[in-house]
Amino acid sequence: MLMKRCCLMIAIGLFSLLPVLAQNTPAPTPLTLQQCIDIALKQQGDVLQGERAVDAASARQIQAKSGYFPQITVGTNSYVYDSGMPRLTQNNTGSLSISQNLYDGGRREAKVSQAKSGLIQNTAGLERTRQTVTFDVTQSYLGLLRAHRLADVADTQLTYIQGQLDMIKTRVEVGDAAEADIIPIEAQLANAQVDDLSAKNAVRTAAISLQQSMGLPSQTSDFPVQDVTVPADVAVPALEDCLTQAKTLRPDVRQTKASVDSAKASVKTAQIDLYPRPIIAGQLDQNFIGGSDRAVSITAGLALDLFNGGNTRAVFNEAKANEAGAEVRAVQLDKDIAAQVQTAYLNLTDAQERMKASDISVKAAQRNLDVQQERYQQGMAIPLDLLNAQVTLTTANSNAVQARYDYYTALAQLDYAMGKQGGWYAEK
Repeated sequence: MLMKRCCLMIAIGLFSLLPVLAQNTPAPTPLTLQQCIDIALKQQGDVLQGERAVDAASARQIQAKSGYFPQITVGTNSYVYDSGMPRLTQNNTGSLSISQNLYDGGRREAKVSQAKSGLIQNTAGLERTRQTVTFDVTQSYLGLLRAHRLADVADTQLTYIQGQLDMIKTRVEVGDAAEADIIPIEAQLANAQVDDLSAKNAVRTAAISLQQSMGLPSQTSDFPVQDVTVPADVAVPALEDCLTQAKTLRPDVRQTKASVDSAKASVKTAQIDLYPRPIIAGQLDQNFIGGSDRAVSITAGLALDLFNGGNTRAVFNEAKANEAGAEVRAVQLDKDIAAQVQTAYLNLTDAQERMKASDISVKAAQRNLDVQQERYQQGMAIPLDLLNAQVTLTTANSNAVQARYDYYTALAQLDYAMGKQGGWYAEK
């Protein structure tokens, strides 16, 4: 019984300490945008797959280049045979064989060229994937910041309307206002409460989106991030300069060109197999167990696949089709780049103009609210005038938040369209 009482007292003591422990638990440190990008580049599945693809392409290049080097093998044999004698006879042999492909009609060179283009293609693809992940994280990060700021606007609106309702109720109690004045305020308060709940939910969903773009498991708990500061005088090149830089900097331009080169090398390999091809090879065989015989041979001749069910011709036709497809993709990419850069540039200029207009709108809405509050104090305005002025200010603040983060996103979008890694938003 004494033991049970002791355990119960300990449990009660620990339970009472939980609120204190919770208060003393340090809050998670807000992540910077660069930290989020760094995590994503290590965690994102697309990046990890791209890295493995580069490793595989590098291994294929080594395989292709191995044809330029001698192939050295060592073999040993041990066998027992019945020679008719009372005891079985055992014979051991060992040999060293060195063979070298001297010429195979150009197939070896074509395969090396194809493997080299494949490595360039996968390396450029990985670079573009990293840029895509960087942009996705940036976009999600800014989306979370936008959601936080809009939630702040919704909180301010809710607090103001609640205060206004309390003020009207007080005036009704002292006979300075009619009870009918309370009804529109209560209706607007209900709407503000709904808006506030929606804004808080938007913060949670934006945090999940950011975690997903970073390659992290989703969690509904708080995911704090730091705000970004962008210089007001960010230098943006002219549109034509942006287009020129994009065609130079974009990794997918190199990727597509390498894809075309790889397809051409594949066509060359398949074309060689259509016709008689010269083959020259050398080989050295040296016994080192069971004798010291040495044999050196040089083989030269022509090889031709006379009939294999149409496989050789089909391989060539497939290679030609792949080459044509790669060239079509290269032409389409050029069009896509132009469209992406132009779209990002227009979004940026639009966001800049909206930022300027929204700043003016916020100042005007604030002045209007100040005037209506002064008129109300003088008995020249009704509560609904105050309410309308506050709604106008809330709308102006929301538009200003949207314009600000649209501008930040448009800067990142233009960087991405131009093929830049990082940008104004990333720590150097």
